[in-house]
Amino acid sequence: MWRWRKARTSAETIDLFTRLPLYLISVSEPLVLLLIIGGQQQDWSWALAVLLVLAAAHTVACVALMHAGIAHFLGGPRPSARLVGAAVALTAAGVVAAVATVPRHGGAVDDPFRFGLPAGAAALLFCAALMAAVTPLLPTRRLLVVVALPAAVAGVLQVAIGDPSPPLWATNYLTCVGGAAFTYRSSVWALGVLWELDQARDMQARLAVAEERLRFARDLHDVLGRNLTLMAVNSELAAQLVGTSQDRAGEHMLEVRRLAQDSMREMREVVAGQRATDLDSELAGARSVLRSAGINARVIGDAPDLPREAQAGLGWAVREATTNIIRHSDATTATIELAVVQEAVGTTAVLRIENDGARARESDPGSGTGLVGLQERLAVHGGDLETEALPGGRFLVQVRLPLTRVSPEAESKTEPVS
Repeated sequence: MWRWRKARTSAETIDLFTRLPLYLISVSEPLVLLLIIGGQQQDWSWALAVLLVLAAAHTVACVALMHAGIAHFLGGPRPSARLVGAAVALTAAGVVAAVATVPRHGGAVDDPFRFGLPAGAAALLFCAALMAAVTPLLPTRRLLVVVALPAAVAGVLQVAIGDPSPPLWATNYLTCVGGAAFTYRSSVWALGVLWELDQARDMQARLAVAEERLRFARDLHDVLGRNLTLMAVNSELAAQLVGTSQDRAGEHMLEVRRLAQDSMREMREVVAGQRATDLDSELAGARSVLRSAGINARVIGDAPDLPREAQAGLGWAVREATTNIIRHSDATTATIELAVVQEAVGTTAVLRIENDGARARESDPGSGTGLVGLQERLAVHGGDLETEALPGGRFLVQVRLPLTRVSPEAESKTEPVS
């Protein structure tokens, strides 16, 4: 059960625990009816048994209609007319059976509006269950009309027949059925807001990835555009000078070769994420991307005068960890902490990136290649990468990158003499 829950996204889990109470309340209709008519010390008969069977059928129809109605509220197709008609017909039959059956065993009086509390409660139970089922299908105005109109009709009929008693059942209908409509409608509305937010977050994550692709394309354009233009110009000049000046044509072709080599080197740096990486800019960009994805990001510390190689490695770590947070977690908060510490072997830069909402690790052996590639890049500069799943669904990525190392002679002096 725990593994199944961890495999679900946050939106799916909230959806489940929002729907489940609604279904459980609706399914309890036969039990509530049994408590209403069973607590009156009545002599059981086939009529009461039929009423319970009718309540069970009514429960099945209303739960099915509610499920289809919620799906329609979230963008699915409308429920079939047969399902709606069956629920309405069973509700009418249940109200008639409750009024006709329960008073006969409960000592009701002749006044049509004084047919006994058990019968009225049973009839209201059928009406409230139907209202809960159709709530996702009705707009707010129609829902108010459906709740208020029957109560008004009951009150007018009571006045029309000259009943001097207070409009008890009109008030009870408005309270019970209106309460059911409000409760179910607010829950369904919350589900709609939940899935809209989930879709918006997914779109923000896609936009963040698209923004990173645009940045990569912009860097490639900046690196290769000028060099390719110069290569084309020099190649054209060399072609024109082949027949007149071999030396100048050779110089232009050597320039083309130099430009090609520079372009290849710079393209490798762009692909590796090492082209003039400014760690402060990477930290600011990561915070902006995370916040655009709906994640509360906090950056602690800044990049002092670190070597270019260190800024490149740490900047790539920030990019990779940020991408993993957006793609592979349901994070709401993320903390990026950068510090420079003095250790026995020298100065070390420590980067800690922690987030909540970590999902279960995928069993695919091919997953996690980004972190593997990051570990390989850091190993070239003597750095290491550690990942750890923390309690509470948190995940930690820690990068340690040495900036300076103590010489072996100095290190040996610090070792204790055995």
